[in-house]
Amino acid sequence: MDLKTPRWGDIAIAAALLVLGLIGVSQTVDIGVSRGHPYDAIGVALVVAQVVPLAWRQHYPRLVLWAVLVPWLIAVGFGYPDTAAMFAIYVALYGVAAYVARREALLHGAAVLAVMIAWTTVGVLVTDFVPWTALVAVTLAVIVPMMVGFVDFRRRERLTELEVAHARREQAQRTVAADAVRAERARIARELHDVVAHEITVMTLQAEGARRLAKDSDERVVQALGTISESGRTGLAEMQRMIGVLRASEQEAAEAAEHDRVVAGVPLSDADLAPMPSLAAIPQLAQQVEDAGLPVDLTISGTSHVPAGVELSAYRIVQEALTNAMKHAGPGARATVAVERRRRLVRITVDDDGRGAISDAARLSGGHGLRGMRERVQALGGALEYGPRRGGGFRVMAELPSGDDQVAVPRAKEETR
Repeated sequence: MDLKTPRWGDIAIAAALLVLGLIGVSQTVDIGVSRGHPYDAIGVALVVAQVVPLAWRQHYPRLVLWAVLVPWLIAVGFGYPDTAAMFAIYVALYGVAAYVARREALLHGAAVLAVMIAWTTVGVLVTDFVPWTALVAVTLAVIVPMMVGFVDFRRRERLTELEVAHARREQAQRTVAADAVRAERARIARELHDVVAHEITVMTLQAEGARRLAKDSDERVVQALGTISESGRTGLAEMQRMIGVLRASEQEAAEAAEHDRVVAGVPLSDADLAPMPSLAAIPQLAQQVEDAGLPVDLTISGTSHVPAGVELSAYRIVQEALTNAMKHAGPGARATVAVERRRRLVRITVDDDGRGAISDAARLSGGHGLRGMRERVQALGGALEYGPRRGGGFRVMAELPSGDDQVAVPRAKEETR
């Protein structure tokens, strides 16, 4: 067995008791003793042997206890007077109770108590200077330090349990956040896939129709339209092949997110299951929020064309922002939603005049809605800002690029005419 290096605190305790013990030895030598054996070299060696093992009391508490007890028993048997070195036994008893499992500590404590009582009983019966009250003193001297050690052992055990529980909560929060973001990413990918698949289908059908109409014109035009149609069909087939993996990932992420919602006690709303909403559905969403108890002032301006994917993301951002407002704005609050459709940009602003800060419950939940919102905006190359407003309340502002060839190309043709 490799001997571990003693700790400085234990060395200091052992050194202090050794000094006190040697002082006691010197005092008995100076004043003399009327009863018992006077201290000599053997007695001093026994005092040192009682104290020195305490330097390893935390590393080897059981061994130290018996290493301290044996020299004391020998010293008492030879009749050496007690000194402060005998307190080493009580420190060792505390160490066993504080650093060893309860059952094993009780066994060692009971064995030490039995030995000390037996040895003290011999002294009471054989000598005339050991009173019977020494039996009571020995019993209490064993019980008290062990009780103190048990209390400290339980305190450290409780602190360890709290640290482990805290670490598990943090890990669970990270897992919940990762699942929520993964589910949001999968949903965004599915929705974008649906939008792109729709546009490719339209392109393919248009190319097929144009090829039929142009069958009597230039062969190169017919061939080009045929290539476009074939490429569209190939792209759709490839997308359908890859979407199987996406669906599996989405289902796994959605199940994990739904499990997290159930654990958190948050029911799945109808809005989470709604298929492909757009800007036209925002008034209905605002009405639903008002019916739930949060007044909403809605403004939608502009007539520029907005791609389906951007419309979907704009709706989801408004939905998430209003959901957060209902949760955290507090009673008596109002919300304001402004959607501005520009030629190249859709700007969304959602304000509330509530408490103006995400509550403790929202912080503990990890802010998954805001994270998912940021993922959605970044996927489109947009910008998102959110935070408390000056003067109270909370604001969410997003800008989504909405450049669309369906708008730009006709204007370019008009300019070339």
